[in-house]
Order: sequence, then structure tokens, then C-alpha cells
Amino acid sequence: MKVKSLVIVQAILIIILLSSSSSVHAYDHQTLENYISYRIKYIHNIAYNSNLTLSKVRVREYANTIVMWSNYYSRELGVMIDPLLLTAILETETNFVSRSDYDRGASIGISSMRIDTAKWIAKRLNIRYSKWRMLDATDLGIRFTAYYLGLAYQQYNNDINKIIVSYNQGFNSANSKDIDQLYNNYLFKVLGRYNYYRKRINSYGSSATKYFAYKLAQLE
Repeated sequence: MKVKSLVIVQAILIIILLSSSSSVHAYDHQTLENYISYRIKYIHNIAYNSNLTLSKVRVREYANTIVMWSNYYSRELGVMIDPLLLTAILETETNFVSRSDYDRGASIGISSMRIDTAKWIAKRLNIRYSKWRMLDATDLGIRFTAYYLGLAYQQYNNDINKIIVSYNQGFNSANSKDIDQLYNNYLFKVLGRYNYYRKRINSYGSSATKYFAYKLAQLE
């Protein structure tokens, strides 16, 4: 009887642990695509740094690319890149606006990636660097950002704070900082968006896919 009780208790604990550790990775592709599409369209519409309009077809291409490359480099690098974290970094960096004049021309694309970093990634992936391909979010812009995050997941063993800071300040800088130094303005901005995204999706449960498709349809 005691053995049976112990087994039951262990089973309950496993269920609780699995539930508490579940993340956005458990969401299906369509839920992620609908939410990310809605978020990109909403933010891009009100962005201070662009007077262009992204079509709903184009924002879906952005969203699909975010999920696709997050999944691809998760498999390739043996990590779990969260598409919502990638989305939060893109929003924080540029409001999803791809330009060539960030940091007085030193950074480029939808993630405002340093050009020297983009060239370094291109060399690692055996891809010819191209300014125009970096400016195309669905070509190299999002792909290179996902790859960089994958390397950060590896280097920092899933430490979300250092992963975020490393994108803004570089691998070496994030590695040398203690926890108090890590909590800077950039980290708060990205974490705030990331946690907000997850809360929004979770709050609609099984109806999230339909709800965010509806929200996207309401935007001009």
C-alpha cells in the first residue's frame, strides 16, 4: 500500500513539474504564427521609425520565418530557441522595421544587427554576405538573428538574461557581468515584451489561434 502511495505521489509530482516548466514551445505553429503576425502588424502600424505599411500577407511571412528559423536552429544547435523571445528582440531593436541606417550605418536589418556580426555569421554559415539580403527580413534578417540566439542559448546554457544581453552587448560582455549588471534597461525591455506575449497567448487558452487571427483581421 505504501509503495502504491509513493508511486502515486511521484506521478503527481512529475505532472506538476512538467506543467510548471511548460513553455511557449508547446504552442502549435498556427497559434504562434497568428499571434506574432498580429503583434508585428500592430507595432509596425504605430512605429515611429517607418512611414511604410506592411501588408497582412507580408507580416505572416515574417511570422512564419521567425517560427521556421527558430525551430531549424533549435534542431541544428541542440537548443530550444523560443520564437517569442526572437520576436521580443526584433520589436525592441527596431519595431520590426528593416532599415540600413541603424547606429549611423553600423547596424542593419529587422534586428539592427551589427554589420560585422552579420558578416561573421555569413562566414560561419558559408553564405555570401549581402546588404540587400540582410534588409530582407525573410531572407537573412531573421535567419541570422535566430542563429545568433541559438549560439547564445548554447554558450549561456539557457540563461535567458545573458542570452538577451548578449544580443545587445556581445558574447564577451554578457559573460563578464554579474546578475546586478545584467539587469539593465535593454534586458527589462525585452523581458517585458517576452513575458507579455506569453501572458497574452496563455490568457486565451485553446481559443488563442482564432482570437489572434480575428485581431489581425481587424487591423488596417
